[in-house]
Order: sequence, then structure tokens, then C-alpha cells
Amino acid sequence: MEGSGKPGLLGRRTNVILGLIALLILTGSLGALVYNASTTGSTDVLTVCGKEYDWKDLENRFETRESNGHSGILVSDLVVDSGFKDPEGKSIRFIGADGYQKEIPWASAGNGLIDVGEKKVVFPDLYKSFWVRDLVEIEVVE
Repeated sequence: MEGSGKPGLLGRRTNVILGLIALLILTGSLGALVYNASTTGSTDVLTVCGKEYDWKDLENRFETRESNGHSGILVSDLVVDSGFKDPEGKSIRFIGADGYQKEIPWASAGNGLIDVGEKKVVFPDLYKSFWVRDLVEIEVVE
């Protein structure tokens, strides 16, 4: 019925489909917001093998080292201080506040430096893609 002003069957289907698409987009956006809120942890504390360290106290508790133009606390010093025994042959996982993480064999990770000022881990002998910023957790992977 052309010109009657009422939407036909095709118009109703189109409206339903567009409504469903809008609902899916909205649901996906909300899911991303919830994920981001849940993965963004507090960057005031660094957790190493279950033990919490206040970022403000780290430089006072541990010796700062230099390597290839970078300075910081050795990852190995923190892991050993946390009470983990014998990390040889294992991997270390570094987790950022945004959920980004890198797993690195102990042989390379132990020489990494924790840059306390920038709250990141750097590996002077590895590519920057292995570095993790806004570091919130370090764990040993069995």
C-alpha cells in the first residue's frame, strides 16, 4: 500500500535489525569498559610472588644498578627477597596495570631492571617489546 504512511513488513524488519545491531554495539562497549576497569590495578603497590612492595620504599630497600644506560633494581633481587627459592629454569611473568604481560625465561629476566621512577621493567639486552610499563605484578611461572 504505497503512500498509506504505514511502514511495510520490510521496514519493520529493517528497524528490528538496526535495533539489534545497536544493542550489540552497546553491549560490546560496556564489556570493554568493565574489562578495562577490572584490569587497571593500583600502581602504588608492586606485587612480587605474592609479596607487596610500596613503590615509594623500593629505592630505599634495594641497591640501584646501572646497565646499558638504564638504572633500577635488579629483578633477581626482588624475586629472591619475596621469598621465592630457586627460580632457575623457570620463567618470570611481568604484568602491567592495563593487563599487558610478558613472560621471560629467568636467564634473561633476572638481569632486568625495575625502573622505580617510571614503574616499568626494562631489559637492556632485549628488545623494548619485552618491557612492561605501569608494572603491578611479577610472578614466577612454574
